[in-house]
Amino acid sequence: MSIPDNVQLTSLTELQSTRDSGGAWYEVVVMDGRNRVGLICALPGTPPDPHIHPDYNEWWINIGGQTQWQIGQYEPLLATWGDIVIAPAGYCHDIRSKGTEHARRLHVSHPNSNHDIRGIAPNRYVPVDYSVPMPNLLHTRYEDLRGKNGLQVAWSQVIVEDGRNRATMVQACTGDTTEPHKSQTDEWWVLLDGTASLHTNKGDVHMARGDIVLVEGNTSYSVTATSTEPSVRIVVTAP
Repeated sequence: MSIPDNVQLTSLTELQSTRDSGGAWYEVVVMDGRNRVGLICALPGTPPDPHIHPDYNEWWINIGGQTQWQIGQYEPLLATWGDIVIAPAGYCHDIRSKGTEHARRLHVSHPNSNHDIRGIAPNRYVPVDYSVPMPNLLHTRYEDLRGKNGLQVAWSQVIVEDGRNRATMVQACTGDTTEPHKSQTDEWWVLLDGTASLHTNKGDVHMARGDIVLVEGNTSYSVTATSTEPSVRIVVTAP
């Protein structure tokens, strides 16, 4: 498939097939000026690395296996496919792979991020309050969100919003096509379920579950849901 030069496509399936045999791995998949987005594949038993980012939020999308986060003084939480986890600025976070298979997560971080400021394990835990409305709840559970908004109808909901990003989860039904939209800055998304096609003036791109797509700024495009079941994607734009 020929990819238009104003679009970047990262296939999760292809990365898995070429990289998993070597164990743990990491690859930067998006650099949009606001974020460095990396795909992390970690194995169970990977040592934790608790640290703090004092001046920006870091967040993740789980796209494989099970990963545990412990954020600030909140109880450890377990994320599975499609879940979104946020560590607000100044909150220590400790991340560990769980289960028996490869655990994959996209981290959305500042372009100049580092792990230089070490965290300290809490001496007590506070339960995560899942009654807090989104956006910016520490843990957005994918299946809970779909169950709340409907499994077979079209909907959208903002799930992360801060000074760098607005991330919206969008569910579309078969044949649904967005109105043509011209990106002002680089925009990217992750397809969590179903299939979809991106249409640009330089050609089309067909997307499968787990694919990560970036559209360069100043590009006019639309998206069509092509699977028989609803297509679900997380769309990340400037706020």
